[in-house]
Amino acid sequence: MDIQPLDDRLSVTAQPRLEELDQLAARGFRTIISNRPHGESEDQPDPAALKARAESLGMHWHEIPVEPGNYSQADIDRFAKVLDDAPKPILGFCRTGKRVAHLWAFSQAPSWPLAQLIDNAQAAGYDLTPLREQLAQQASQPGDRE
Repeated sequence: MDIQPLDDRLSVTAQPRLEELDQLAARGFRTIISNRPHGESEDQPDPAALKARAESLGMHWHEIPVEPGNYSQADIDRFAKVLDDAPKPILGFCRTGKRVAHLWAFSQAPSWPLAQLIDNAQAAGYDLTPLREQLAQQASQPGDRE
């Protein structure tokens, strides 16, 4: 697994396999966020089995399924709330990790400098520059996290 930090609370990876959840627990992750819709691809591990295994290892499990490039304000706000409230450290995943990086950036845009978001995502292997204008708009419209 290639696990990269986005900030001091959240790291990102591509889809983990069921047997890799033990490694994640051993590495100290306390919360998992899945951004994949169920049945997204034929090779996708069973989300119910992943959730059951994560919880059996003492990790919290959250699902915020989103289609690539289609992030509602409700999705962004839910992601921000998990980041704020869930036990740390948190690992987010989707098929490649890109949706996690995007949701993280949108959720943090109201409180982070845009350049820092782009730099952090770039260091983790994700290019946010195509989203620069959308992130700037998000920064001027703080979401409701309640």
